[in-house]
Amino acid sequence: MSDQTDGIERPDQPSSDQTPDREMLRLGKERRAQIMGQGFVDRAFAGDPDAFGADYQRFLTEYAWGAVWGRGGLTDRERHMITLGILAALGRDRELEGHVRATTNSGVSERDLSDVLHQVAIYAGVPAGLNGFNIAGRVLAERHAAQEQTEVGPD
Repeated sequence: MSDQTDGIERPDQPSSDQTPDREMLRLGKERRAQIMGQGFVDRAFAGDPDAFGADYQRFLTEYAWGAVWGRGGLTDRERHMITLGILAALGRDRELEGHVRATTNSGVSERDLSDVLHQVAIYAGVPAGLNGFNIAGRVLAERHAAQEQTEVGPD
């Protein structure tokens, strides 16, 4: 059965193997794993591919990660700094936290992150910048503690 209300025939429940965007999904998964980590992608696609929300993960991966992150023109570092700024400005705390964690994969330094959050404070407001600094500070403190634990070893 298909939806033809606008004259365009679409399957009711397209699976990733029925859509012409298979290549975009493949590219999206690859780019998403490069930035966010393979475990992140594996968790996003775990479970029943026909479950509620699974089609959203495909959509998000095809367009955000395949079409946008897969474009040329910007480096991963540049694109990630833009993403971090937008997430901080919009107050998308959970997403910001995940992307701060992923800065190790995109080449965004702590100085870069600080500069981005200063920009956020000026153009989106001091509370947004402060919130971004608080989130980033917590993530970076966790990262530093884990690095120290690795360097020192278990007790």
